[in-house]
Amino acid sequence: MYAHQFIFAPGNWIGEGNVSFSTSTEKLHFYTKWIVRELEDESISCEQTVEMQGANEHVTNHFLLTDITSDDFLITLENDMLGQVTGKGVVDESRIAWEFRGGSGLEGFETFKLQEGGEYLVHSEYASQDHFRSIIDAKIWRKKDED
Repeated sequence: MYAHQFIFAPGNWIGEGNVSFSTSTEKLHFYTKWIVRELEDESISCEQTVEMQGANEHVTNHFLLTDITSDDFLITLENDMLGQVTGKGVVDESRIAWEFRGGSGLEGFETFKLQEGGEYLVHSEYASQDHFRSIIDAKIWRKKDED
């Protein structure tokens, strides 16, 4: 599907970035790891781990992509804090993106913009029902065997 190795091909991805919150001017640095599994039963399963710098705990997000076509897909996000949230994703030559809207208490989007070297620039914005917002900017790249 297009030239995307992220999400649409099995493998491990790592990255880092910053997250800011509407309640603070501080930016927190984080590290992330994605494990993208083999296509199984017409669906793609991914696990994302996020570790905030200076924090002992981490967040694990489970993603499931289904109803995959050349232009779009359905996506389900599940973690301990949110439970399960369903959204819609789109894909084109240079970008993978998804959005979650309504019903779950969480709304937001993530975009992954493919760069010439094969890495992705990531931008995400999420808001909860109490208007708490987070903005995430990061970069991810395929993990090499020796990393």
